[in-house]
Amino acid sequence: MHTRPLNLHIEKDSKFFYEDRYSKGYMEEWPLEKKQRVFEVIKDLELPENGEALDFGCGNGVFTDVLRAALPQWKIYGSDISEVAIGNAIKRFPECAFFVKGDEQFKDKKFDFIFSHHVLEHVFDIEDIGKQLSALAKDHAQMLHIFPCGNPGSYDYKICLLRRNGIDKTKGNRFFFEDEGHVRRMTTEECVGLFRQHQFELKSGYYSNQYYGSMNWITRSKPLFVIKTFNPLKANNLTSGIQLAALSIKLFILTSLRFTTLQAERLSKIKERTGKQSLALWIFWLPSKIAKPVDVYIKTKAKQEWDQLKHQKNGSEMYLFFTR
Repeated sequence: MHTRPLNLHIEKDSKFFYEDRYSKGYMEEWPLEKKQRVFEVIKDLELPENGEALDFGCGNGVFTDVLRAALPQWKIYGSDISEVAIGNAIKRFPECAFFVKGDEQFKDKKFDFIFSHHVLEHVFDIEDIGKQLSALAKDHAQMLHIFPCGNPGSYDYKICLLRRNGIDKTKGNRFFFEDEGHVRRMTTEECVGLFRQHQFELKSGYYSNQYYGSMNWITRSKPLFVIKTFNPLKANNLTSGIQLAALSIKLFILTSLRFTTLQAERLSKIKERTGKQSLALWIFWLPSKIAKPVDVYIKTKAKQEWDQLKHQKNGSEMYLFFTR
């Protein structure tokens, strides 16, 4: 049992934190549209037909399998600090090879392509991770890192400016609503500077969630999240408070509507429902039909935004592709 407060900048504490999380179902799945987007970006990179790729910080292996699908002629590996996560990944995706970070069998292994999905915001020592990734990469390797973006201008960034301490400089400029496991939010320039030390140069960048993408993930959350996030009592001033109050009402309505759709879809996929689940499905069925057009509209606009603006740097999530 851990009795003192955890410090996620310490490797031992970080490992304990994520072992506990993965044992409780952490990040078991991601939305289909997100997996399709990552697949699309990997295909767009025009990587060689063959090679060996590493999903660094692979967790339960969800995106390791996306790598496998996008690069069918490649040998795909996944590694993570969590033994629990690697155990889950091995069971779920036997077509890929997985190992726990530090495994002696792979200590001298080098890769043609290194991928990470929402890892860099979690790691305890970003400078050391830069060195580790460089050591794992072959001389002419390529890398794709996907993680939260700290560039100005996104909808998320603008919301943070309305709040007191909306961007926490003591925690690597982390946005106020972020998961406690996040220890930083980097800009494009900061990430470029990190990897340039190891002879990697930015070749291309993709950005999501300028506006509708953020609306999509926010309104897919629980209504209580919206109430907390857009709390006008946390505003910088009266004007900001009025803006947050208006957003709170608007987004609470949209989130509540989408919540019925999401619940109905989830329950309808259960083949053998309990009595309570059948009752819940019956309760959600009619409201979900009414709310479905809202759900479709937001997802459609988010997809259009990605197609049209994915190279504009004012997104709240970035996909940075490096070559050496």
